[in-house]
Amino acid sequence: MKEHLDFWGAILAARRQGMIYVDAGGLIKVANSLATAILGLDGCDLRGRRLTEVFPETRLAEVLTRKGPLLGTSFTAGSRVYRVDYFPDDGGGVVLLFSDEQPETNSLKALNELYASLLDDFPLYLVVVDGRGVVVAINHLYASLLGAKAGALIGREVKDILPFTSLPEVLSSGMAVAGREVAFRGKKLLLSEVPVKDGAGHLLGGVGKALDLEDLAAAGFSDLARRLQVLEGKVLFYQQELQSIQGDQDAWQGILGVSPAMVRLKKMAARVARGEANVLITGESGTGKELLAQAIHRASSRRNEPLIKINCAAIPENLLEAELFGYEEGAFTGAARGGKPGKFELADGGTIFLDEVGDLPLSMQPKLLRVLQERAFERVGGRRTIKVDVRIIAATNQDLLALEAAGKFRLDLYYRLAVVTLTVPPLRERPGDLEILVAAIIQRLNARYHQTVRGLDPEVQRLFSRYSWPGNVRELENVLEHAFNFLDPGEEIITLKHLPATMQRTIGGGGGLELKSAVATAEREAILKALAAAGGNKQEAARLLGIHPSGLYQKLKRYDIN
Repeated sequence: MKEHLDFWGAILAARRQGMIYVDAGGLIKVANSLATAILGLDGCDLRGRRLTEVFPETRLAEVLTRKGPLLGTSFTAGSRVYRVDYFPDDGGGVVLLFSDEQPETNSLKALNELYASLLDDFPLYLVVVDGRGVVVAINHLYASLLGAKAGALIGREVKDILPFTSLPEVLSSGMAVAGREVAFRGKKLLLSEVPVKDGAGHLLGGVGKALDLEDLAAAGFSDLARRLQVLEGKVLFYQQELQSIQGDQDAWQGILGVSPAMVRLKKMAARVARGEANVLITGESGTGKELLAQAIHRASSRRNEPLIKINCAAIPENLLEAELFGYEEGAFTGAARGGKPGKFELADGGTIFLDEVGDLPLSMQPKLLRVLQERAFERVGGRRTIKVDVRIIAATNQDLLALEAAGKFRLDLYYRLAVVTLTVPPLRERPGDLEILVAAIIQRLNARYHQTVRGLDPEVQRLFSRYSWPGNVRELENVLEHAFNFLDPGEEIITLKHLPATMQRTIGGGGGLELKSAVATAEREAILKALAAAGGNKQEAARLLGIHPSGLYQKLKRYDIN
């Protein structure tokens, strides 16, 4: 029973796949027919045999040593190359999923076999449909609820036998529906219905699952129900992140910039990603702090687990604790039946991204501090302590030490979050990156708007280079997208007339320089002149400028002056 639940997430991902489950000693406990066929042992019962005996090429020992998933390995059998993915569970067992990379394998048949072999004895109502919504598999528990034999239901449209199902909508939208409650024949069911897609994103069909939480509780499986809730939530986050995590993409390809400041930042972030320390990312609004957090997660050993974002400024204070830590049934008026896992439970094994952490209410800060210190918490209205393994990446555009001095942020929490601090420089301090960013944004907008824009008019280029970009990269993206919306058919160059009116007014006022930009330009020039007059001696240059040497060093870093 335990094993079925622990690798439920792996089962959901199955497509064109054979499956073997081994215990902590490497003995095979379950193997479906597709797996035995792939290993050249068609028709053999592999249960009780050692995995190394039937699959000598296995990398099971490596998985047991690292105690984490191992994805994308391969082996050759005959003329075929197979992908093998390993998913360990917390009981020491491991699921092996074998994928035939060639298209002849019937993916829905393999999925059907997988469910049929594993889940008929689990207290879960299960139905599998093809892309048209026709039932291709249904377990005996669901069939008995409908008062029919499973075989009699196969081939019928799911909407005709399950009046409450959302599977037709799931198939048409490609989006999962989870945590929906329905009443049917005296039972209250918690539904989760998800699409099944192949590696290219093509819809194969859908899977509908239902739990009777009262039956689970009566049978003593309340803890299993809670863990299944958590895994269901994780599956949704996996689906949302799949496109960005999939494949061997460079985790840093979205962090654009060749300026010295950005090169330093990427080098530091790459080193930090290899560790487990909590990270605080600072920087002005719009600089790309969330992108950097995503890159750190994808480059880390936690890349195959969720990265879950929490915007501390967007969630009302009275809901924040339940959002972070979840709640038990009956914890408050309106609490969902069976309770709900919080973001920390869903992120177990992965990363929590606390955006706008400077806006975290003081009442919540001790509770977050406890999680950072003990890796444990209780749900709202609950008594059981839940242990989690998460890495924290926090981000803010505020000075947390200044907030601490004002009594708005705890110093001990700051030091827990800021084990490593990374600062994303504002766009005005890395003008050398502007051209690269513009080119990348135009390429992305061309694909979205089906345009063929080639670049900027020289006058727009001059304006962009002199503008201070108070909104940073986000403002640059907004300005360029505004321009795309005002292009006439056939226009391929962005000119002044395509820019927002606020930016056009900037031009007419006196050479296109804002006050902040003018001050920054004058300050940079003064520093360069002082350094030249002092022969490069920074102490002397600071004396000539009438500022403290530490202030000069900060300004040298700000303006990328080497």
